[in-house]
Amino acid sequence: MGTETVNSRYQVITTPPAIQGDPTEGLFTPTSAQKYRLGTKLFDNHGRVWRYSKNAGTQLEVALMAQCEAQDAQSIEQIQTAGAIIAVGKTKFNLIVATGSGITDGELSDGWLVVNKSTGLGYSYPIKWNEWITSDTTINIELYEPIRVATATTTEFTFIINRWSNVLVMPTTVTGIAAGVPNVVIPASYYGWLQTKGYCPMTVDAGDTLVIGAAVGNPGTNGTAGGAGIPAITTQIWGHTVYIATAGETALIDLNLE
Repeated sequence: MGTETVNSRYQVITTPPAIQGDPTEGLFTPTSAQKYRLGTKLFDNHGRVWRYSKNAGTQLEVALMAQCEAQDAQSIEQIQTAGAIIAVGKTKFNLIVATGSGITDGELSDGWLVVNKSTGLGYSYPIKWNEWITSDTTINIELYEPIRVATATTTEFTFIINRWSNVLVMPTTVTGIAAGVPNVVIPASYYGWLQTKGYCPMTVDAGDTLVIGAAVGNPGTNGTAGGAGIPAITTQIWGHTVYIATAGETALIDLNLE
């Protein structure tokens, strides 16, 4: 893959899907203006990987895990009873969404449209752009890829925003999957890089004791938002411990969110 040109109404006019180079160039300087497409990958010669992200409304802190935006109930399992059937090959069409979804124009760009029930079940498509047609009930969707199986009026869709859009410090009650760890403070509503792979310092959760080589993730008993601990059986694993530390101090984690 090379540089991809995108219409100016989308996130960024021109951006490569991955960048290799000096990781200090812009890595530790969050900006109020967007520089790359969300999810753009930056990697260095030390095995570290970062993803370009947009912070939500609360400051992201160093060495604490961030998560994706929580899924809105009104954007899940939206049945198309009153909608049109979408033919194979279509990349632009209207869908019906429940009132109060909270989706804004362009917010789904580089997110996903998932067919979760009925005709077309099991297919998903990357979203290029979204725009409201009628208030907040009829939304126009434009895809990067064409529809591969025609839909029906019984088809249900789920809208997933980009994993690195409107990220937040992972709360003690997790509401989304891990997005990455900031290596610098990222102010509210700013853009910056989250580390997703390689050796990364992380704050140990209150009351947890890490074990060298053991799995690290959201603690089974979580006392620190975004803190690293021993994961419960049902929680996501973020990586493995390289260097242990006591609660509230910094451990070195071999991240593996890619």
